[in-house]
Amino acid sequence: MLGGGNPVGGQNPTGVGSVLNYIGEHAYLYTGGVTNDGTNETTLAEFTTAGNSYIVGAWQPGYVDNSTQDFEFRLYFNNQVVASIVLTSARDYSPYEEIDIIIPTDTKVKITAKNLSSSDAVQTSANITGRVYQ
Repeated sequence: MLGGGNPVGGQNPTGVGSVLNYIGEHAYLYTGGVTNDGTNETTLAEFTTAGNSYIVGAWQPGYVDNSTQDFEFRLYFNNQVVASIVLTSARDYSPYEEIDIIIPTDTKVKITAKNLSSSDAVQTSANITGRVYQ
């Protein structure tokens, strides 16, 4: 196993949670539903990648609840916003958008969501899946 995350069968055997998991040459994160904190930016996941590898994959922010509210999702690398997307209530409901990403070695990653429409609590989620290269 590469360093930087929990292996399957370790502390996080189902892979649902806020940390990155490694299986052989692949890495994944499925946050499951995280209830946002009203109009505050809510952390969905936070982890640091292994120092000896990088990841080529996809980031998939989305709703767990079928919401009519607008949400901004942010992806941070080392405390800097590197990607942001707003999923709006004015579009056809699609649970996830997919954004191609490369996560460098030894990078602190954080994913957040913020309700732009109201202070109602809505469950959102984020997935990261990718191939690990050394």
